[in-house]
Amino acid sequence: MNTAATPSDATIVIPQYNEVELTIQAIKSIRWHEPVVWPILIVDNGSEPRTLRQLSAQSFPNVTVRTLPRAGLTAAWNFASRHVSTESIVFLNNDTVSTGPWIEPLISPVRDRLSPVSAPEIRTESLVLPPVDLPAGWCFAVRRSALEAVGGFDEALALYFSDTDFLLRIRQRFPERPWSIVPGLPLSHLAHRTAHRLPDRKQYWLSDRERFLARWKRGTPDAV
Repeated sequence: MNTAATPSDATIVIPQYNEVELTIQAIKSIRWHEPVVWPILIVDNGSEPRTLRQLSAQSFPNVTVRTLPRAGLTAAWNFASRHVSTESIVFLNNDTVSTGPWIEPLISPVRDRLSPVSAPEIRTESLVLPPVDLPAGWCFAVRRSALEAVGGFDEALALYFSDTDFLLRIRQRFPERPWSIVPGLPLSHLAHRTAHRLPDRKQYWLSDRERFLARWKRGTPDAV
């Protein structure tokens, strides 16, 4: 296909919980480098009121902010997927910085139906035995129909492992080519700048890990 991308091709979803400076930096770097003014949906997950005031003061074009009670990253992803109209969705952490245009090459495999998920080159090792390489969860594009086909993200995994669980279910549902890896994207991840500041992150990590391992210990998930 490879036609020129337009704002109707994809929506960028950025969840945030406080740390609004990271969100503003991420949006500014996207707007500075991207030739397309992509729609961006910020899902605020129960931040302090000043966070929303700071964000609204920026007056970014084509940016929508929706709020949730503090319900976890996974709930924010599912909430966002119900409030965008584009077929491609880019899930992006707010602790990221763009250094060039990267959205069109990321969404191309998804838009052209080469694979249901597309992600940057960086991968991570899952906790499933035998080990399998998976795209990292801080940035990935998804075709909406594929997201719906696997039932979205599992909110029983509130903060951790829901991306891994989702990707493993995508691999089961679309085994021939579950994802495309796009090398050399000009995008940096500042690594857990938000999650590491949560006072209860260790409890979330332990409980989510226990649920994840219980589901996948036999290599197949329970019903989501």
